[in-house]
Amino acid sequence: MEHNQTEKSSPNEQKERRFRSSRFFKILISLAVIIMIAIPTGVSVHTLGALHETERKLTDAIDRYEALSHSEAIWYGWEAESPYAELYPDFYAPQPLQNGVRKEGVIYLTFDDGPSVRTGEILNVLKEKDVKATFFVVCTKNEYNQRMMKRIVEEGHTLAMHTGSHNYTKMYASVEAYLTDMYQIFTQIKEVTCTTPSLYRFPGGSINNYNSGISHELIAEMLRRGFVPFDWNISSRDAATVTPLPVETIVENVVAEAKNRSYGIVLMHDAQSKSTTVEALGPMIDKLRELGFTFEALTPETKSILFAYGK
Repeated sequence: MEHNQTEKSSPNEQKERRFRSSRFFKILISLAVIIMIAIPTGVSVHTLGALHETERKLTDAIDRYEALSHSEAIWYGWEAESPYAELYPDFYAPQPLQNGVRKEGVIYLTFDDGPSVRTGEILNVLKEKDVKATFFVVCTKNEYNQRMMKRIVEEGHTLAMHTGSHNYTKMYASVEAYLTDMYQIFTQIKEVTCTTPSLYRFPGGSINNYNSGISHELIAEMLRRGFVPFDWNISSRDAATVTPLPVETIVENVVAEAKNRSYGIVLMHDAQSKSTTVEALGPMIDKLRELGFTFEALTPETKSILFAYGK
């Protein structure tokens, strides 16, 4: 039975099991060495106490490691080599990766696909409600949109990468194609706002019909470069239909899902056609506050949500 399961496992899963097994036995060997040294030198209460404490710490370390997903193993820097290291040598986050914190009772409002003619309206509502949010933006040649990028940063929101082209077929053709696409928006954010982005979101989410064959490799490479990916666990569904959803529907979609969450990353869209998303924003914030939630922008210190790893 076990042999058949191994044959059906993906290369990533097989690699992960070998890596876990190696790490596990290294810890056990270290523990055995400590025991062999400590016992012959004396069995005083102090020595035994220290030995038990060391054993407890090593056991805890094993438990923590075994609880890690493959993405978190990469996150901690245990897989650092990359065949893409020479591509875009300046394409790195400004800070090293951290083990992010998940804050209970916090809602993170996020907007994809901007800037657009709606960005200023969204920012006005956020300013009125004293809420910080996160904008995952695409490349733009429009001067107004570039001014909105600057305003997002100036008003204390997080400006993050979404895509250069938003062309799924093109950007998900290979790891190299994806890096090329993302490097475009990375460069534009730096040039327009004089800030370096740390966060990003995959168009369509971290795993979708276009990138399913390379999604784990994409995530691994972006993590190696220090960038933090974010999917979502609450959707406004404002992109589910061609025509704009009614304001009440958008509000209810978010509030209904938030009631079942201890925290939430909310997906919305910033586009010319999303007028009802702007109208829904104020009432949505009010109702979420009534549920006891506070609001923050995503940062590199926020624990990521990733579909590709079941997060």
